Amino acid sequence: MLANRIEIRRLASVIEILSSTGNRTRNPYREILRRDYPEPLIALLAFILGIWLWDHYFGKNQGYEPGTEEVALVKIDRDLRLADAMSADPSWLRWLAGAETPVEARKNALSALGSLAREKAISLPGIEAFAILKAVDAERPIPELLAELMQGQPISEVAETSQSLARHGGTWWHARWIESEEKSMRPVEHWLESYHQDGQTIRLRALASRSAVWMLGLTGLAFLPSALGTLLRGLRAKPRGYGGAWPLTLGLTMFLVATLAWIGFTMTLEIGISSLPNLHPLVAIFLDSAARLLPPLIAVGLLFRRPSHAIRVMGLNQPIAARHILALFSILMVIDQGLRIAFGANTSADPGGGLSMGDAGMWGLAFSVCSACVMAPVSEELLYRGILFRSCWNRLGVLPAAVLSSAVFAVLHFYDGYGLASVGAFGMACALLYAATGSLATTIALHMLYNASIKIPEWLIYHAPLG
Repeated sequence: MLANRIEIRRLASVIEILSSTGNRTRNPYREILRRDYPEPLIALLAFILGIWLWDHYFGKNQGYEPGTEEVALVKIDRDLRLADAMSADPSWLRWLAGAETPVEARKNALSALGSLAREKAISLPGIEAFAILKAVDAERPIPELLAELMQGQPISEVAETSQSLARHGGTWWHARWIESEEKSMRPVEHWLESYHQDGQTIRLRALASRSAVWMLGLTGLAFLPSALGTLLRGLRAKPRGYGGAWPLTLGLTMFLVATLAWIGFTMTLEIGISSLPNLHPLVAIFLDSAARLLPPLIAVGLLFRRPSHAIRVMGLNQPIAARHILALFSILMVIDQGLRIAFGANTSADPGGGLSMGDAGMWGLAFSVCSACVMAPVSEELLYRGILFRSCWNRLGVLPAAVLSSAVFAVLHFYDGYGLASVGAFGMACALLYAATGSLATTIALHMLYNASIKIPEWLIYHAPLG
């Protein structure tokens, strides 16, 4: 009975939309469906997007972006501290927290700093960190290697560095250097206790945040049978209503226009922020939200005449299937672990590991949550599932449409092999969930949960202040 009532409401929505003007010959939705977007126009838009993608993936390497060294040093420092703090823990607990062994952490740190050096994107602080890390890893005297690699350039002051460590500042390599210096001199500052407290703080944050994520994953296993049954039914679902009548050319045109608009807005935003270094964080959050949300809203505005129609047709007013969300989250966690093993994802080609200094501090947390955990899920689900997938579904069927839209979704995220596979699997899950439930609100909620499970532990471990 409930399913029948939902179907009746859907039919009523479609009837309301198709009769909204009271004149069948001038109905705006019939006119939208009759629009003929010439194939040369679609080819031109796709060609422009293809050139941009080609340049990104295969164009001449311009080196690392400004600020890469800064964020890389932050990541290296926290990874080394976490590795030391968990060196005595059992291997399963280190795996749960995402911690490496001290040897692995030093190896990855040297690799990241070496990549920066090869691209000539390393400065004196990075060289100093590399020298100390190399000395510790090779069991050589730190002053000797510092003198060899710094070549007479100034290094950190012992007294100032000790005071910084005592105030919950400094870095892992500074602690190793000061420790070696104090073997032949009286300690300048009692910093060791603060330093060890900071290591334990990072350890507890890693364990708490990543355990919470795994608890969500384990909870979702209880709902796995019903969710899989729903997804299987979704594979046989048929497109319906106004959204089910969109021609493929219409959906592709809307998607390409919105994507190119997003590229333009993002490039303009980056130029504006770089030219205004003292921009207030609230302004930055507003500009980022506008750049993310306006392009899909442009596409939605071209497809609908009333916001209420868009909400009903795209399933934004449908109930959120919380059980299916948790079940799919569990599946995605298992897939992610398999991909990490397959691609060796513990070592990233990016020295900064995908982190951003814009996420540092409390304002950084606000920016990260608003951008990655709210605006990105809303805008991307509207565009990739609400428009691209649904238009492809009308012409190709559920599974081919899910594969195609997920591949486009992955390619436009610009990650390495592991990242592309992970994002593609996530996009596939969202597409099948949308087909099965008809609820875009559900896919947005899954997207929010998935992004939050990455961004919040990341902030707690790498960006939250210590002390």
